[in-house]
Amino acid sequence: MRVLVTGAAGFSGRHASERLAQEGMEITAVVSSRVPAAGRRPVSGAAVELACDLTDRESVRSLLDRVRPDAVLHLAGRNAVDESWRTPDLALTSNLLSTVYVLEAARALPDCRTLVIGSMLSPRQNEDLARSLHPYGFSKALQVTAALAWHHWYGQQVIVAEPCNLIGPGGSAGICGKIARWAAACERDAESGREPASFRLSSLEERRDFLDVRDAAAAYAKLLRTGEPGVRYALESGTLRSLGEVKAAFDRASRVPLRWEIGTAGGPSPQARHADAIRALGWQPSVPFGRSIGDTLQFERERAEESA
Repeated sequence: MRVLVTGAAGFSGRHASERLAQEGMEITAVVSSRVPAAGRRPVSGAAVELACDLTDRESVRSLLDRVRPDAVLHLAGRNAVDESWRTPDLALTSNLLSTVYVLEAARALPDCRTLVIGSMLSPRQNEDLARSLHPYGFSKALQVTAALAWHHWYGQQVIVAEPCNLIGPGGSAGICGKIARWAAACERDAESGREPASFRLSSLEERRDFLDVRDAAAAYAKLLRTGEPGVRYALESGTLRSLGEVKAAFDRASRVPLRWEIGTAGGPSPQARHADAIRALGWQPSVPFGRSIGDTLQFERERAEESA
């Protein structure tokens, strides 16, 4: 299977490309043409690496016409909630329009399967999109709606996966990635005799479902092969964990005591979603939460040493 992976240089994209290659797929890694190539690490597992601006319609059409993949794993986009508040137009351009351009280009390849990666932070079905919690969730909801519409209108083999909070090594922009970078810096400060900084958590009560990115990559491989077009697959670990549990896991993994500031104004905890559909295909999460936290912190330690 020839698979074109967009967003291949990102946190999820690197893990997905490596996993798909391990399963015998031929990977064309697509990276942003707006990011300088100098200093960018090659994508592990990729047979070919190509640069493209996915917000340019003709560039996307030319890309798929050149590669003619059997499947597309569409991971590219903007995934920062705070950034989406400042530039909602860019969130919509990156998450919605790029998806539409990929779907349209794939329409010229009738046998091509397209797996679009949404987010559990988007509103659920039948919820009022205008009351989305943030522009990011709004953009991802529209992305998923477009993906399913192209399946309905044109009969394209479009599948949707909506992962929960992905964690693990690789430089995630999520809360666990931020904490890991801070904890690694605290360890370096302690070794140098400097006073470590503190990290503020909004509360200890907020709960999230955390899934290791390597388990998500395995789910993407499963869905590319056997996922049913037109279906939204929730990807969950099945366990909601409080921020207090996240704090405790980093306290155990750190080599030095960590200084926390704990607030009392945490946001709402999302409801759990059922991952029965993907589990019915034989997928199960396999990476324990504690290992994910430890591996994330170790990655940040090693990255800091490389850049020193």
